[in-house]
Amino acid sequence: MKTIGRQASSLILLIGLLFGFFVMISYQANRAKTANAVEGAIQTVASPAHRLISELWTRVSSGWSGYVALTNQAVTTDALQQRVTYLERRIMTLEETSRENIRLKELLNLQDRIATPSIASQIIGRDMAHGYETFTVNRGSRDGVEIGSGVISTTGIVVGQVIQVSPWTAMVQLVTNPRNAVGAKIVRTLAHGVVHGAGDATLKLDYVTSLADVKGGDIVVTSGDDGIYPAGFEIGRVLRVTEGAPVPGLPQLPVVRAETALFLNIDVDPLTNVLQIGQVLLLSPQMDRE
Repeated sequence: MKTIGRQASSLILLIGLLFGFFVMISYQANRAKTANAVEGAIQTVASPAHRLISELWTRVSSGWSGYVALTNQAVTTDALQQRVTYLERRIMTLEETSRENIRLKELLNLQDRIATPSIASQIIGRDMAHGYETFTVNRGSRDGVEIGSGVISTTGIVVGQVIQVSPWTAMVQLVTNPRNAVGAKIVRTLAHGVVHGAGDATLKLDYVTSLADVKGGDIVVTSGDDGIYPAGFEIGRVLRVTEGAPVPGLPQLPVVRAETALFLNIDVDPLTNVLQIGQVLLLSPQMDRE
């Protein structure tokens, strides 16, 4: 009987353990379902906010990346622009150096071609208020420059004459200055006259007789009559020719021409722009060699 009772007790204990096990499994299953339901509800509520935050973050991140890229590009562009500016300045410097070398070679070649002793010089100052009247060069009396020295360009065209000299510099009165006068002649007909400035970029050829043959386009050169320039240096080209003012009381000459003017009005265009030259040759005065 004891044995049967012990077995019954064991069976009852086993049944109790199995029942407890099933109760625990049921509890865990219900708990998992409840947790899943709560998690689903939270996800349903939080999902739009999460998606919005994610989109905002993506846009902010993209915008920041674009800003950084633009900043880097701006820095690169600025560096490239500075490099381009530097290279442009360098090219301009090299071009000016090349032009300077060409002008110096022209001066040396001109010095070799002309028989007149000369001194190469650089223009260092201009009268800005009266650009067609004077400029200053970097050669003076210690270099052998004298008052009355003729001045020509690197291509042998008349520029002016020296009117003031200091030990280190000299002032040149330009051919375009109304107070300047140069003995001149027409190459084609050898008609003589005097060239002086008109106060601007043009010249006047005066004292050419009204009987002379002068036409537009004629070349005007130095005649050598003034004791400043040797004969043959180019001055300009005739722009226009008109009859001079009649002289009261002068008899008419109907056989030759009916007017009573003594001289022609002749406008001359200089063959060099005195405002755009940088180097010149200073000639030894002709009077000193006679």
